[in-house]
Amino acid sequence: MKMLVYMFLLPLFTASANLDLQSYHNAVLDSQGKYKLYWMHKENKITFVVQVETLGYVGLGFSPNGAMASSDIVIGGVEKGKPYLQDYFTDETRGLHRDPQQNYKLEYAMENETHTILKFSRPLQTCDPHDKNITESTVRVIWAYHANDIEGTGPVYHGLNRGQKSLRLLNPEIKNDIPDETPSFNFTNQYVPIPDKDTTYWCQMFKMPILTKKHHIIKVEPLIQKGHEGFVHHILLYQCEREAGDTVLEYGHECYHPNMPDVFLTCETVLFAWAIGGEGFTYPPHAGLSIGTSTDPTYVLMEVHYDNPLQQEGLIDNSGIKLYYTPQTRKYDAGVLEAGIWVSLYHMIPPGMPAFSSEGHCTMECLKEALNHEQPDGIHVFAVLLHAHQAGQVLRARHFRNGEEQKLLAYDNEFDFNFQEFQYLEEERIILPGDHLITECQYNTKSRSTMTWGGLSTRDEMCLSYLIYYPKINLARCESIPEIKEQLQFIGVKEIYKPVTSWPFIIKSPKRYNNLTFTEAMNTYQWSKKKGNSFNERVKEIPINIRCSKHESGEWNVQGMLLSPPEVRTYASEAPECASFSSVSSSAISTTVTYLLIVLSIVIYYTL
Repeated sequence: MKMLVYMFLLPLFTASANLDLQSYHNAVLDSQGKYKLYWMHKENKITFVVQVETLGYVGLGFSPNGAMASSDIVIGGVEKGKPYLQDYFTDETRGLHRDPQQNYKLEYAMENETHTILKFSRPLQTCDPHDKNITESTVRVIWAYHANDIEGTGPVYHGLNRGQKSLRLLNPEIKNDIPDETPSFNFTNQYVPIPDKDTTYWCQMFKMPILTKKHHIIKVEPLIQKGHEGFVHHILLYQCEREAGDTVLEYGHECYHPNMPDVFLTCETVLFAWAIGGEGFTYPPHAGLSIGTSTDPTYVLMEVHYDNPLQQEGLIDNSGIKLYYTPQTRKYDAGVLEAGIWVSLYHMIPPGMPAFSSEGHCTMECLKEALNHEQPDGIHVFAVLLHAHQAGQVLRARHFRNGEEQKLLAYDNEFDFNFQEFQYLEEERIILPGDHLITECQYNTKSRSTMTWGGLSTRDEMCLSYLIYYPKINLARCESIPEIKEQLQFIGVKEIYKPVTSWPFIIKSPKRYNNLTFTEAMNTYQWSKKKGNSFNERVKEIPINIRCSKHESGEWNVQGMLLSPPEVRTYASEAPECASFSSVSSSAISTTVTYLLIVLSIVIYYTL
């Protein structure tokens, strides 16, 4: 008797075993702690685990700007013991559509009395136009959930159970376990009231511990008050002026406020950065941040960004950071080099610009002088923090040697000011004497009607990259700023009053600008997109003033030089390579598999 053999793909079944999440990154996405996300990536695949307090559907997505429109979304759950997972996308009008190419794979599903837990994976790059490629850039993660599962017509509206968080999903982590007995000290806020408004930046100064000999800080990690995981959005630690004085330790203050203490403005060099989703910062085994000597930081400023979208009242916070240190010093002292645009009013960005690009040069002249004197064999960069303010969109740290561009040091094509942390480099990068670094920042000022200036306020702008490296050398800042005279010539300024006795300085001619400050004149000019683009091209060509400074206010000889910027090509992003089979839709693959199974069944039938 001939036998007909049928083949079935068994459906995924729910499991009760505990997931091992020790090797996963994690973040709490909502302020109430109901939505937890875990993730890890290996080679070209990323795996997610969502744990959500609901017995209905769970949604996770990736958005270009944090909103619902034009997003890549996956929705899943467990209904009557049967798991489901569907790949969706939204169009420009937020309409939800099932993706014909299903690239998410469900690996685990469980529902208990209170929570739904899903584990699923997808390729980093799917070559599906409806999917978002996951890169080293910041990713706007959107989330939602509902009390009910998906109905026949699709998911019902989630209501207020939704939100967005920025995360960096591919930031490689340095695994460097430290002994449990490693000593530490904390910098924490003391009973800081979180205002009932969306965003608050709180600043508090601290003094480093007094030590009798040199030690190394080897790890910094966040200390987030329990229950406040959704409120503490990022923490920055800055090195301050050594002569600040202990009186500044007596109080904290809202950052960037007109009444903020002046001494806070001396705290410019970033020592540490953490943002939600991050896991702290670990130095490599051969380097550490030196403390305890006469040249090490004495005072530091901790900036905490509180995120309170629901404007809850009565919140009191005691979050901060823990710093681990050891008397067993490492081989190298780690240093922080600030590169990019010299923070100044001379950094100008016209209003109404969807994309205006600024370039800050760490010139070959500065690196050649400092490195030849201090470290002719070069310095080893192992982490980078890219920094701009609210108008920043795309940031890059570019590296040139002998006029040839090297691989990018770091980049973020979807920069979010409210999400900042150091990016570890996959491989340490050596910077040699005579190399050239460019920090490139693209800004969006479409919603602004006046000029944007370089400055410390969040509405002002910066364009900086902080390079963490070893061995430490006496080079604190390697920056540039476009020469002001030729910038003002673009709008027709001919003469200023001399000697300069006020700031910003006053214009003398032509008549239409007479007795205006140069900032007032730039705002008086009738900007358009076309004029803004012309100004953008011009400002990249005019001479630049060089900042090449040592620690403790010293200067290298090239400080203040006026140089012509090198000619560099506009950076061209590499498009992802898609294998030929990747363009085939999953439905087509499914049809092919079904056809092969039928053929195989027929073959077996007639051969038995």
